[in-house]
Amino acid sequence: MRLYDKDILACKKLLEERASRRLPTVKSWRCTDQEALVLRSDMAYELGGGTKAAVSGLGFTTDSDLVPESGVFLIGPDLPEIREDVSCARITLLRLEGVEGLESQQLYSVFRKLEYTRYHIYPEGYMMRISTVKEREPVRISKASLKEGMDFAGVGACFAEQYAGDPWVKAVQTYFVTDPGADYGALQKCARRFEQITESMNLVFQGFSMDCSTCGQRELCEEIDGLKELHKSMDCPCIG
Repeated sequence: MRLYDKDILACKKLLEERASRRLPTVKSWRCTDQEALVLRSDMAYELGGGTKAAVSGLGFTTDSDLVPESGVFLIGPDLPEIREDVSCARITLLRLEGVEGLESQQLYSVFRKLEYTRYHIYPEGYMMRISTVKEREPVRISKASLKEGMDFAGVGACFAEQYAGDPWVKAVQTYFVTDPGADYGALQKCARRFEQITESMNLVFQGFSMDCSTCGQRELCEEIDGLKELHKSMDCPCIG
């Protein structure tokens, strides 16, 4: 299963161009069952607020060289060090194990479940205002949670803990980027590629038209071997 591998490699190279540091392994910051509102009056600042970049991407692999072990990485200032709205990115890479023998539909179900998890993780005082249409994920940071010691190490541990509850997930790497000099445009392109691959699978398995001549995803499917094989397995005549 190497659908995302080429783009994960490109994304990691991009991230490594900046000075990143691996954060210490700490106890997970508190996660809640449902998202709690952080009102503007309760907000210290917003990651990706206003016209600032607010990038979020999720990629999957089975390659232990790409994602050898779990970890939380930070490029830029940590939550307690930030004083005003800043651009941000959160790139999550999941290494799955045991999925190679799954049929296409079963593998797709694994992806769908993890996509659902992605949008249902609620660190307390870290309110994600997700817009899939605008491809943005700004985050309101609570004053109270900052005073209690919330930082990216704890928030990253919260995300990792939730993903690790899935039996297929063997490693979770989360990259937080707040460096004002980071290339957020390039990170957005990486995140968009992840989303396009997932969306291409959605189009196939949700029963949309398989007329590739009219599909905006055709170029992507022709480029990525795994997607080409998926089309062949679905008897699509347009991918050679």
